[in-house]
Amino acid sequence: MNDSSSINEQDWRAGGQYLRLSDGLTHWRREGPPDGVPLVLVHGATVPSWEFDFLVPPLLRAGFQILRFDLYGHGASDRPPFDYSFERFVRQVTEIIESSDFPRPTMLLGHSFGAALVSAVAATRPEWVSRLVLVAPMLDFNSTSGWTPLLRYPGIGEFTMHFFGMPALIRRRRRRYALIGQSHLTDRFIEQVAYRGFSRGLLSMIRTGALGDQSARYAALGALNHEVLVVTGDRDGIIPADHVAKVRSLLPRHRHFSLEAEHNLLLTHPEQVVKALVEWCQ
Repeated sequence: MNDSSSINEQDWRAGGQYLRLSDGLTHWRREGPPDGVPLVLVHGATVPSWEFDFLVPPLLRAGFQILRFDLYGHGASDRPPFDYSFERFVRQVTEIIESSDFPRPTMLLGHSFGAALVSAVAATRPEWVSRLVLVAPMLDFNSTSGWTPLLRYPGIGEFTMHFFGMPALIRRRRRRYALIGQSHLTDRFIEQVAYRGFSRGLLSMIRTGALGDQSARYAALGALNHEVLVVTGDRDGIIPADHVAKVRSLLPRHRHFSLEAEHNLLLTHPEQVVKALVEWCQ
């Protein structure tokens, strides 16, 4: 295990670039033609920006210009010992778009927790955003997790996360990746978990409410005039169907595209997601 919460290229060999933002070093990558339709990809909790590895190739073939990056506490970005609040992540998204000089207005695509983040970014900087794609949008993870009550207690939460939460998370990832024939992704996931700061950051996200009720984020987005595409999997075991229905009820103007897929639909159905996105944009 690395004793530092600061990640660098020598540690990760992750490719891409690094930017020093106000809260830490952020690993990011820009791909595609300079004149392509700008699209920012924001990942969810626990899995960093490599969750888009299967989605990016068809996006590039469709002519998109892509910006993706690792949220604090994830992948090759820093894991500082601060509170991982929702507002801090919103600031990271806005700062990486601005600091990287990415074209604006841009389309935003967020997966799970990332869907709530891009909704908040649109409400904060509506002039920066053209359209939004919410993939398997998280509504309130804390309310569906049986671990939440224990993890909120100081001391008990750290013990539970280290000895039970992290092993359970790894087992779940191993099962999911094996089912889709991508077992090698388990090693990539374990690699980031092994670095100091990952479990602390995830625990903080639970305690600060970053993974709590996001109804206000979607309601604020629904009050804007942006076009929104909601993409969901009908076998999603992470986002309950009633949570999807609640998110959609807060978005009076949106298009919905459903797949026979689970929560990791960006890994299993990237071509179908891109096809739906392209048709929606036309």
